[in-house]
Amino acid sequence: MKARKTLLAAILVLALAFVACTIPAWVNTVEADAEIAMPIAASLIDVIDPALAPLVSLIEGGFNALVKTLDTYKASPTATNLQEVQSAFDAVNSNVAQLESSAQIKNPATKTTVTQVVQLLTQAVTEIAALVPASASSNLKLQIPNSGSRIPKGWKARDFKKQFNSIVKDDPRFKPLK
Repeated sequence: MKARKTLLAAILVLALAFVACTIPAWVNTVEADAEIAMPIAASLIDVIDPALAPLVSLIEGGFNALVKTLDTYKASPTATNLQEVQSAFDAVNSNVAQLESSAQIKNPATKTTVTQVVQLLTQAVTEIAALVPASASSNLKLQIPNSGSRIPKGWKARDFKKQFNSIVKDDPRFKPLK
């Protein structure tokens, strides 16, 4: 009887430890979305006004920083590391919004393609905001300033890849994502 209680207690402790150490599902989803957004952002550098290249590089770097903070959060899901994820997200959000308002291209075909790609990045930010909790102790979601009609569509990385490839399929300056 005592061995049975000890075994049951050990199983319970292991189960609790497993549940406590389990990474929330949103972390992997956000990480995959951010990882696919990096090459999408990078694809703009060759087709936009060279003056905007530093901003595009900031966006690409921001998504990279977001992935790194998510890795840190996965290794140690603390409130401080969640704040780092939120800060990285805020930087990406701000830079994408700035690019959306700054991308002034004269060639109509290029403008259409670039606008669609930037809108795709904006949708990635919207999807991420819908998943990242605002704080460790609440269920509030991040708010996207000036999001207008942007609402989460439940898109995942594969949806962004498919949409990007559809947008750029007739433009040889862009490489499709595999």
